Amino acid sequence: MIELQDIHKVYEKKKSEVHALKGINLKIDKGDIFGVIGYSGAGKSTLVRLVNYLERPTKGDVIVDGKYLAKQSAKALRQIKKEIGMIFQHFNLLESKTIFQNVAMPLILSKRSKQEIKQRVTELLDFVGLKDKASHYPNELSGGQKQRVGIARALASNPKILLCDEATSALDPQTTQSILDLLKRVNEKYGITILLITHEMSVIQKICNKVAVMEQGEIIEQGSVLEVFGHPKHKTTKNFVQTVVKTELPEKIKQRLTDKGIDRLLKLEMVGTEAMPPILVQLIRDDQIQITIEFMDMTEIQDTNLAIWYLHFDGEESKREKVIANLEQHGVRIEEVSVGV
Repeated sequence: MIELQDIHKVYEKKKSEVHALKGINLKIDKGDIFGVIGYSGAGKSTLVRLVNYLERPTKGDVIVDGKYLAKQSAKALRQIKKEIGMIFQHFNLLESKTIFQNVAMPLILSKRSKQEIKQRVTELLDFVGLKDKASHYPNELSGGQKQRVGIARALASNPKILLCDEATSALDPQTTQSILDLLKRVNEKYGITILLITHEMSVIQKICNKVAVMEQGEIIEQGSVLEVFGHPKHKTTKNFVQTVVKTELPEKIKQRLTDKGIDRLLKLEMVGTEAMPPILVQLIRDDQIQITIEFMDMTEIQDTNLAIWYLHFDGEESKREKVIANLEQHGVRIEEVSVGV
């Protein structure tokens, strides 16, 4: 649905150049809720503006729904843009227009009939839970309600793609959750592909199925959310993941283990409904090997549990290796890690 091939974006500033994007390669499949996360200045907003050609790349290709945007005529490009909705951080509503008129604006500009506009706007306001606010004005609504209006407006022209640029960063946690739930419904009901830009890993956790992590204009890591959350590789990714999933040992536990003379642990990563795989329970019950659970954390991601365990095994090396082999056969990812403080 969306593909970025070797994208570079360079801004000229007097006698210097700013490389906002450096060799970006990204593929977003139809129906994805794809999150792009990074700190301020990472290039996230520049990237999202390339998808609807508000920005044009200095080098590389932007492909939307199989069409190379650089090769399109002005007329064809306008048509493609109509199939891409946009949701903004600060809502961008017209204060002098009613909620109905704000949602209707894309349809009015497309010269749709009054009957079609009324039917579509009424349907969308009902979908976002604001049917009773049609005659109100933006200044009469809360932040969350304003963003719902923004979502309804973005859906007015039946887009195939929805771009969300920090759509929840101006909202409180409870309202953020309601907006994310709404975006998930949009994806499920209308089959719309969503590209979501954020600096909050909790947003990625709650709604996205895939994620790319950006730093200084580059994508440093990408993959399924479960893969990236469970096994982050880059330091920046680990820092983001740590805000929602404790994949690393807390410093106090590291110090306690060091004081006890324990310098190596086994880190187990398990995905599924079980907090602990039955095979491990069985091993503990049968007392085949002494297992000490030093630390664990479990988080729900996309209705799936991700459990991280740090275990210390005592016993014969042959039994230890047998345990590891049994666990790996049951889909448990195992990594030997250094405690080091």
